[in-house]
Amino acid sequence: MRILVVDDDTLNRFLLVHMLEQQGYTDTFEAEDGVVAIELAKRIEPDLVLLDVIMPEMDGYEVATMLKKMAGDIYLPVIFITALEDEKSLARCLEVGGDDFVSKPFDKVILAAKIRAHARTRLLSKKAYEQNKQLSFYRNAVEREHKIVEHIFTNALSVDKSFTRYLDYCLNPASDFNGDLFLASASPTGGMYFLIGDFTGHGLASAIGALPVSQAFQAMSKKGLSLMEMAETINQTLLMLLPDDMFFAAAIVEINNTGKQIDVWNGGMPSLLLQDPSGKIVKRFASRHMSLGILENHEFASEVERYEMQFGNRLVAFSDGVVELENEQNEMLGDEGIEKWLNDQPDINVEGFLSNATKYLGSKQRNDDITVVIFTSQPLEPVVNKGIASKVPLKIVVELDAKHIKSADPIVDLVSVVTNQLGLYGIHSELFTVLSELYNNALEHGVLELDSTLKQSDDGFFAYFTLREEKLSALESASIVISAEYRPDENALSIRIKDSGTGFKQDYMSKLENVEKSYGRGISLVKELCESVEYTNKGNTVDVVFKI
Repeated sequence: MRILVVDDDTLNRFLLVHMLEQQGYTDTFEAEDGVVAIELAKRIEPDLVLLDVIMPEMDGYEVATMLKKMAGDIYLPVIFITALEDEKSLARCLEVGGDDFVSKPFDKVILAAKIRAHARTRLLSKKAYEQNKQLSFYRNAVEREHKIVEHIFTNALSVDKSFTRYLDYCLNPASDFNGDLFLASASPTGGMYFLIGDFTGHGLASAIGALPVSQAFQAMSKKGLSLMEMAETINQTLLMLLPDDMFFAAAIVEINNTGKQIDVWNGGMPSLLLQDPSGKIVKRFASRHMSLGILENHEFASEVERYEMQFGNRLVAFSDGVVELENEQNEMLGDEGIEKWLNDQPDINVEGFLSNATKYLGSKQRNDDITVVIFTSQPLEPVVNKGIASKVPLKIVVELDAKHIKSADPIVDLVSVVTNQLGLYGIHSELFTVLSELYNNALEHGVLELDSTLKQSDDGFFAYFTLREEKLSALESASIVISAEYRPDENALSIRIKDSGTGFKQDYMSKLENVEKSYGRGISLVKELCESVEYTNKGNTVDVVFKI
């Protein structure tokens, strides 16, 4: 411990240094006046100063002030050694930065005790200073990392500004980083895709998964992939990346180039609401699937709902941060509260949503991220680029036995082969939808002999897919043959799917179509997308013509 003794009296300095050495303080320094004391302190950085008050040129009051300033944030104990006894002088010793004082002639025992006490405080101050430096370093490092991550997120998750004329949206995080996600991208057919999602929790940890989702979504949008393929791919990606206790609720929407036809895949998000200009809710796209990142590929369901909007209808999507808002009475807003906002304010925009949310919260703090997206049905910019079809005829035949049927879904690979060979990326989504519906019908209603009427209730929907898994696992002998023939002179694909099932009853196809129509998929959807659809051989064979 370095102690600086400052006194213009040689004898006093000698006595103090001698006493300190007796107490074991051998690292002592002397200064005969204030000027020398300041220069010496700059060099040795003392741990404690014993300071006389009355000195020539620079008195103790001035020296104490300068020494304290030099010490900065670290506690430097200054003990005045003084013969002054009036209260005013002693008070001034403390006012100028002194921490204690001892009267001359000083008591060795008292002075030694005070030195030990202030030495302990000095040591604690130095430790605290070093810890604060480390904390400051880590804080600066974290802030820099956050800025880097924020920069990456800003560039990777930015929404194409050309969509702002069609989409009104906001992402309002509860902390620095958003666990909610909103993405939008053009489709090759002149329409658009958008995705609204919510990772478990909020903040940086929940936002990390947004990067791979964004990259996958943008890449698939450029290729014109279907919502089913998008959902399956994102699910597979997150299944590999996310920990078991983390998942991604998401709704993926495709709007075709007319601005009226929409496809919706909803896994774990609140219902997307479609309202007419009067504010009435005309359709609810409820969640029919598990959130992404939970189910294995063979368990995953990717069916979508299709609906034909009217111009002026508004599709409203939001995260559960809106649904779960709580007011000062701890009452949750809920779906009913949101629908009341839409009914009372038919033209409410996202700013109106945020304003209503603030009013509803009152003095309470929001605990979750809020995202709202509103699309108003209207004609989209007519940019359609399906590609240039090959002039060479093409025929592909895929024959599947029970082993292949149980182990893989061939549609993804088949669609990729056809679109790549023909150079027609713009038909990818529609072709995938057609082939998926036809293949699933052949598998489920032909080979497995499942009844779609089971799916008319929520419990039945679950029972249907449970039975599907059981029958598929037990399948030993079956075949499905898929053929796709491209005829360049007609600019069309002729598709045939034939299964080895026992066939349908006479009226089964009409019942099946009525059931599936309520979900915006199935045979009715295939008929919308194809020039012709014909079932033969008791329903075991279906022939369709897909116009390019």
